[in-house]
Amino acid sequence: MNDAAPSDALPTVAIDAEPETPRLADESQWYTEHAALLISTLKWSFLGAGAGLCVGFGTRGFLWALAASTAAAKSLGGGTWSPYWALPIALPVSVWLVRTFAPEARGHGTEAVIAAVHTRSGHINWRVAPIKLLATVVTLAFGGSVGKEGPAAQIGASLTSLFADLLRLRDVDRRALVICGISAGFASVFGTPVSGALFGIEVLYLGRIDYTVIFPALVAGIVGHLACGVQPPFPLFHDAVAGTGRVEMVLVSLLSGLVFGLVALLLIETMRGLDRLIKSFQKQRYLVAMAGGIALVAIYALAGDRYAGLGTATIDGLLAGTVTVSMIAFLIKIVATSITLETGGSGGILTPVFFIGASSGAALGTLLGFPPTVLASFGFIAVLAGAANTPLAAAVMAIEVLPSSLGVYAALAAATAYLMVGHRSVYASQKLGFSKSAGLDVPLGGTIGEIERSDLRIRKGSLTERVHHLGRTQASDSDETK
Repeated sequence: MNDAAPSDALPTVAIDAEPETPRLADESQWYTEHAALLISTLKWSFLGAGAGLCVGFGTRGFLWALAASTAAAKSLGGGTWSPYWALPIALPVSVWLVRTFAPEARGHGTEAVIAAVHTRSGHINWRVAPIKLLATVVTLAFGGSVGKEGPAAQIGASLTSLFADLLRLRDVDRRALVICGISAGFASVFGTPVSGALFGIEVLYLGRIDYTVIFPALVAGIVGHLACGVQPPFPLFHDAVAGTGRVEMVLVSLLSGLVFGLVALLLIETMRGLDRLIKSFQKQRYLVAMAGGIALVAIYALAGDRYAGLGTATIDGLLAGTVTVSMIAFLIKIVATSITLETGGSGGILTPVFFIGASSGAALGTLLGFPPTVLASFGFIAVLAGAANTPLAAAVMAIEVLPSSLGVYAALAAATAYLMVGHRSVYASQKLGFSKSAGLDVPLGGTIGEIERSDLRIRKGSLTERVHHLGRTQASDSDETK
């Protein structure tokens, strides 16, 4: 019998054969990793700094135009009238500017940028920057209840997209550079370089952070902040909670965070509800804008013009304890902001969020007998975390702008508000990265705007299912008893 292997048998391969690709552990190749890291660091230092400079100076120009136009609007008629009376004309003008020249600039700015990052590798028409600036100036100068950060982010993103075109960058690099533009826009307009940079990364997803852009985003945020020169106007509260125990502070943080999460949820649902109502009038956009302007005039005439425009003077006064507002001030601001943005006004959402947070915090402090200035600062931070699903950026902002004795507790309130708001956001284009609760099954990968309540299901075998089943059993037994 011939034991020889057949001629077509596979050749024997040595198990311990070395791979052809050299390993980094080889003495002759050890420098490869560090050379690659050095090249990448230098590349993104240059690109991040360039993005920061473009956005920082662009934001400075935007803020100057905003201040000049607001002063000019107030001077009309010899200063004998309030500019908000012209809102029934100003909002249709804003709608016309956006619809005619740059439809991508519609709404509160950041929303469109998030969608561009997710669907078009960050490509944004360069015309968005000047049109967004003009539309926002028109809206804010005459008292629309919007913010300045959304336009800054959108202007920054369009400038960095143009920067990427000029440098002929790949799509993956364009996307990263546009994210740097978002970060620099927030960092420069609020004067918070680190939290602003983190916000630009964190706001893209619920529950995920793109660490590939954290270095250039921080570079862009810091450089943009230095180029713009805005400083946060926070007062210090060194003695505001003197004598308050740590356990009491933790309990107050948790309780206030729960309330602020519900306030953020109310804002989100009000905007979504009004958006659904107005969708049936898409063909009458100018009439809708005029109606929105008339509604705002009525609100300001009844409640006061402190709810018009940015409202930064009221925010500063609430934080410093020099201003008092109605207990329902945050509700009035929610309605005014929703009407402005959903009927055609152009601007951001976060400055109104800060107003809503500070005023609801001051009201809560009055109810609890706790220093209103402290809870106003907690609300300022926590409603941001809940409304935008950005707990890390909010926590860093708390540490960045508040004394350390308060910043840690404000960060806890922010994390609590973030959980309480659920799987919702003022940014419908934000993508879902995870479920906030182990007791819920949530469809991941889609956008928040696509989620319906019927899509959220109780996870089988979870504690939530057991509690839910127990509650239904008790309710059934109660009905039988009756």
